[in-house]
Amino acid sequence: MSFLKMNGVDLYYELHGEGPPVVFIHGASGMHLSWWQQIAHMRHHFSCLIYDQRGYGRSRGEPYDFGDGNLLYNDLRGLTDHVFGGDKFSIVGASLGSAPALHYAMEHKERIDELVMVCGVGGMVTPTMSAGWEQRYARMKARQAGLAPGQPKLGGETRRGRVPPIRSAGEFERFAVAYHPYGPVGATMHMDQPALTFLYAEIMALSGGPPTVETLPCFKSRPVTPEEAATVEFPVLVVGGSDDPLFPSPELEELGTLFPKGRTNLFKGAGHAAYYERANRFNDLVTDFLKFGHDS
Repeated sequence: MSFLKMNGVDLYYELHGEGPPVVFIHGASGMHLSWWQQIAHMRHHFSCLIYDQRGYGRSRGEPYDFGDGNLLYNDLRGLTDHVFGGDKFSIVGASLGSAPALHYAMEHKERIDELVMVCGVGGMVTPTMSAGWEQRYARMKARQAGLAPGQPKLGGETRRGRVPPIRSAGEFERFAVAYHPYGPVGATMHMDQPALTFLYAEIMALSGGPPTVETLPCFKSRPVTPEEAATVEFPVLVVGGSDDPLFPSPELEELGTLFPKGRTNLFKGAGHAAYYERANRFNDLVTDFLKFGHDS
């Protein structure tokens, strides 16, 4: 186990494999274990850095503002300097992890080989994404109040056939959120891969629980305009799910068009955790992109 003490936190990290360096940044319901399907494959091709963002998993320290994305950016900068030194590297950031990923990439363009944005738009600002943020805030607040727009209170009929009887403390909270209409787990994975869904909910619990509305300002700590994105020279891949209720297809498709060397791949039927739900397809796509992104 490795910890890097900085900025008031003991940041937990692991380094796997050999090859070109890549850092993976998890989302608000995750931790380093969220990438278990990726690291098992990609460590044969890359030097893979995974870590727990502050407040998640094993990275604990002084109390902090969960909505301060500058802290997450500074953690990423300090950790990659510590592990990779002055070498260039690639970034894969999922959901909340897309915020420090894009923040760092825009501040240190000379350090980036490739950027992969997964199920999140980072700090990108367009009219389409601004409208999306209004919906995300409304849905997150409603969910935390125990309601979904147009839905009855969670429990009873809303979870019959979705979640088995609750037996352990805290179980309803994490599973209700995982299976919620606006939660991260896509309906297809829930129905076809219950074991993966169960593991996702357990990882979410280990990481500190479901994301809250207090984390959302992280995305806006470092706004990026289309004009600034147009100056980026490194390749950018946007990956998402066609059924993602948090970052819908129009936002992700637009994001890929804003970079000169950008493109978007959406996995049909996947929800908000496309990398987790479609691991084999994701691994093949991202491995090829990281190897040949400059030539694609």
